Amino acid sequence: MAVSLVSERLTTGTIIAIDRSPKMIKMATRRNREHIEAGRTLLEAVALEDADLGKRRFDKVFAFNVAPFWLEPEAALGVVRRYLAKDGTFCLFWHARHTAPGRARDLAEQLGERLRLGRFSVDRVLIQQLRPVPAVCVIGRPA
Repeated sequence: MAVSLVSERLTTGTIIAIDRSPKMIKMATRRNREHIEAGRTLLEAVALEDADLGKRRFDKVFAFNVAPFWLEPEAALGVVRRYLAKDGTFCLFWHARHTAPGRARDLAEQLGERLRLGRFSVDRVLIQQLRPVPAVCVIGRPA
């Protein structure tokens, strides 16, 4: 869904989406065929740590519920740092599915700490009360 939402809004540039699951890439390919054919969207089934995006640099990198950012933030954010443009931003989104009601702010703090472990600053924290659970976004830059 995120790839579709971004692709629809692109006026320049390209979105490159990776996912370790070939099934998810297949679903995203079906959903975004028009954007792929127009050259706005590229999809690849690969794990973050195995991604080889060459010399590309990105203004924005975002991740939704990607386990390495929780479990191995230093390594995962090292990959992001490698591909992020000098003034680029990283947005880490997480839904608070396993967070106690009313504790989304605690989840945001934990995500912010993971960014700091990966030598990123935390610029902004957003919490949106969605149904059935809140969503959290922590936005940062390489420190």
